[in-house]
Amino acid sequence: MAAAAGGWRALLGDARVLVSGFGKWGGGLYDVTGPAPEALDDLPTSGLCIGGGRLWRVLRAPGEQTSTCELLSYDARGVRTYQRCDAIRDPHDVRWFDGAPHVSSSWDDAVWRVDPGADEPTLVWQGSTITDGWHVNSLVVVDDALHVCAFGRFDRHKGWKADGRDGAGFVRDLAAGRDVLTGLSHPHTPRFRGGRWYVCESTRGSLTELGADGGVLRRAAVERFTRGLTFVGPFALVGGNAHREHDDDRAEVAVVDLRSFTVVERIAMPCLEVYEIVVAGPGVRRGVATGFGVNAARAVEQHRGAARPTERRPTPPDAAVRLVPPGTAARLAAMGEALDRDAVRRCGVRGALPAVATAGEATTWPLEVVNRTAVPLGTVPPRMVKVGVRWFRLAEGADAPGPDDEPVATGPATPLERVVPPGMRTGVDVLVEVPAAPGRYQARVALRQAGLGWFGVRVQAEVTVKPGA
Repeated sequence: MAAAAGGWRALLGDARVLVSGFGKWGGGLYDVTGPAPEALDDLPTSGLCIGGGRLWRVLRAPGEQTSTCELLSYDARGVRTYQRCDAIRDPHDVRWFDGAPHVSSSWDDAVWRVDPGADEPTLVWQGSTITDGWHVNSLVVVDDALHVCAFGRFDRHKGWKADGRDGAGFVRDLAAGRDVLTGLSHPHTPRFRGGRWYVCESTRGSLTELGADGGVLRRAAVERFTRGLTFVGPFALVGGNAHREHDDDRAEVAVVDLRSFTVVERIAMPCLEVYEIVVAGPGVRRGVATGFGVNAARAVEQHRGAARPTERRPTPPDAAVRLVPPGTAARLAAMGEALDRDAVRRCGVRGALPAVATAGEATTWPLEVVNRTAVPLGTVPPRMVKVGVRWFRLAEGADAPGPDDEPVATGPATPLERVVPPGMRTGVDVLVEVPAAPGRYQARVALRQAGLGWFGVRVQAEVTVKPGA
């Protein structure tokens, strides 16, 4: 099925669409913005949301009823936090609310607040004391109130699986203590948009549109167990799981045109089940792809260590830990190779230098490193990119040093605190050692790489060095 002309991708700009997936074969996080889904990693995942300046992610594994909850958060650099919550069993969804992520537990039919840094989560609501009697799953915030979605109120473990028990699902406003939607068929992922509700009625295989009063307006036939929902302009992206009776089937993301309420595109996924779909900025996507590779030097060590001969490995293979996807580690390791001379002209240092400095002083200057190339910049071996200062003495009456003048002093090399992605910039506190002799100097601050030398666009200024006190 072809996408509608001028479809949803054209409306995204720089944003990306991320999909979480899992299943008996595993899963991961996928970017479906391009012509085919791109796997960012292979960590099976259920809940996904953006809040508090981060992406929050609930990991998924078989046997969740006896497993602990693992909650990751990401910023634009990579993994920011990992939090283990032993009290939360069978975690499903995560939603940012009231300054903290909240996680739903289907095993305990409960919602937990996970304050960053706290040892244990806080129980904020529980629907039933019967284990998985209601199958609490998705969370959504509407009008500053947290809402919870469930399959129904049953008095037996997994009573929602019994024949004839479909159509009992509901969405509940926890603040008001009332149901806002009822009569739903195994609902997931409720959303409120433009005065209307949209819900994945999973066992109906539909995306259902309802009025504010809960009355059904339209249903789009996705023809799969629907779960996961986001919007891009007049389009809804809906997750649909593989048909379990077909061994060779895979999940899909169905694109529904909300004007006609029909499926206009189907995106084949490599996993069996989809849980959540979010629209995120390019920084979030980059952070997820980097993952635990936020420490570039360690990621590079992982990459190079894998190629060492056995006699040069400090640990046996059965003790190896690989936190970074090999593709990400390889891309980061490429930063340690010689830079292309054409590309380096699109790098540089930006900022303002002080007009006056104190002789012999050791200090720092806050500047920015700008990367306009197609590759990341970083301080990783063997050819590390750093920032340095050169001091040129100015002759009396001269505005600039002569073309053959050599620097009278070169400051210490300052490593980049973080990787600078393509098209980005980052701050760096450049180490400065002011010459001991007072006088007029031209200070030049530039990037440097071993074997290449000084490169890129530099920042320079006349600096008067005055005697110290």
